[in-house]
Amino acid sequence: MTAPEDRHDPGGRVRLRLPEGVQGGATFSECGRYRQALTRDWTAPGDVPRTVLFVGMNPSVADAAASDPTCHRELTFARDWGYTRYLKGNVLDWRATSPRDLPHDPGLACSPANIPALVAMAEEAALVVMAYGKLHARYAETVRAAVTALAATGRPLRCFGLNKDGSAKHPLYLRRDTPLADFPLPV
Repeated sequence: MTAPEDRHDPGGRVRLRLPEGVQGGATFSECGRYRQALTRDWTAPGDVPRTVLFVGMNPSVADAAASDPTCHRELTFARDWGYTRYLKGNVLDWRATSPRDLPHDPGLACSPANIPALVAMAEEAALVVMAYGKLHARYAETVRAAVTALAATGRPLRCFGLNKDGSAKHPLYLRRDTPLADFPLPV
């Protein structure tokens, strides 16, 4: 489903073309306020896809036909690591380019469809990369629920390191050779 842009504007105007040979897909809510999943696939015909899932903070403008700077960066990491399929989900699925534009109510910032979508994508992936950055403390329980559900899939959870508050570092400005570390599970 393509995003009904006329019903919800997530802000941001930077839209990047998909790289040559990459097929895109996206799943949005009917109202267009939420994006539960983004896919990019460049698997060669006849090959079995190697899939990685990145879990960010919240979606921005990326859709089936265009990317945004964060998704473009994550796709670069995925390709460098030898994956042929990139999945993108978020701990919050409300579409906004700036975190300050997220609803204050965690129940609005994360739709009921989000965590089941994250789990479904994790079950398709060989690796889950937590990359959501610093979120306001009001979303802590939502993040904990998402991480707990992802951990229950048994897939390895990794990150690019942790911020001082314990959140997973955001990948946008990290070097291409930044190593992954184990992501600590909530206690």
